Amino acid sequence: MRESVASMDRSIQSQDPEGYIEADLDFHLALAEAAGNPLILALIDSIVALLREQRSRIFNVEGGPERGQFHHKRILEAIEGGDAEAARKAMQAHLEQVWQDSSASVRSRPRSRSTS
Repeated sequence: MRESVASMDRSIQSQDPEGYIEADLDFHLALAEAAGNPLILALIDSIVALLREQRSRIFNVEGGPERGQFHHKRILEAIEGGDAEAARKAMQAHLEQVWQDSSASVRSRPRSRSTS
């Protein structure tokens, strides 16, 4: 997880959306593995294409990657400190941030016009 966070930092600095997205997916997969819940791993695996698309949109929301990184670092810090309650709260805050940034990405997309 630590390497994924470092990779996301580098990708933000170099404006590399693909690198950020892959590292983000790696972080969440490692988090699911650490939780020891095979259902979460199977769920993530089954929707990986959707997750890539959603993260691509969030990367283009102003401040989205930086907000995500703030939460990733809090989650990692709580896990490394062995504080399950802090990790749960940090993950909940991260999910709320992702929801907000996803909503912002949908609102900012240009609408297609139908031609009749």
